[in-house]
Amino acid sequence: MASGSSAPADSVMALPVAQICAGTPWSDIVWIHVHDNEETARQTAVQTLSRIQQGCLLDLRHDGSREISIQNNQAKYHFDPNRIFTPLGRQSSLKCRDGNCAVAAEQLSQAAKHFLNQYLMHTRLIVAVHNNHPNGLSVHNYKAGGSMAQAMNKIAISPNSDGHDFFYVTTQQAFDFLASRNFNVVLQNNQQVQDDGSLSVWASQQQIDYINVEAGMGHSATQLAMLTAVWAYMQQYYQV
Repeated sequence: MASGSSAPADSVMALPVAQICAGTPWSDIVWIHVHDNEETARQTAVQTLSRIQQGCLLDLRHDGSREISIQNNQAKYHFDPNRIFTPLGRQSSLKCRDGNCAVAAEQLSQAAKHFLNQYLMHTRLIVAVHNNHPNGLSVHNYKAGGSMAQAMNKIAISPNSDGHDFFYVTTQQAFDFLASRNFNVVLQNNQQVQDDGSLSVWASQQQIDYINVEAGMGHSATQLAMLTAVWAYMQQYYQV
């Protein structure tokens, strides 16, 4: 596996991204890991790429925490890196503690736009890897009456699966493919989902196929099986 980092030299702040690649990068597919405290997701993605021997993972590294903290001459601020991909998301995600907060907002905006333009704008498929905790997010949050029900268009629940292990997708094609393999799957309601700046919202706005492979922390075997299903999906629809 090859690893490298990239940051624009002329920017005051850039997202701390490293590329972990195996073989040749895909021309129009990107895998991404944004929360540095979700180690199972990182490890299973790297393992899968190593087995496939193709493709790259965009891996954000920021001190093992969920949020990214920035301190420079202008300001001190922090933000959730999965809430910065739209203007509304950046506005609500940015927590400025000290200094010139208008400059902080501009720095974050420029860094997010640079990241999108460099890595994601020309993709056809984005595969995100995430983990949740035992008391955290599960597929059941998306059922009718659940806390995330507004974000859901369709839902498929496998009775023998852990609710913390599920796919969150933005296209009917991905939903049908993964649900037919007895996984928990949520299809995002692209018209009614709240614009929280997350990558799934941005992808739907750009009409880019997006699959989040969400699994419980430590559920390595399940997340590996889910990523194997994504690889099968890529082979069927993207001729990799």
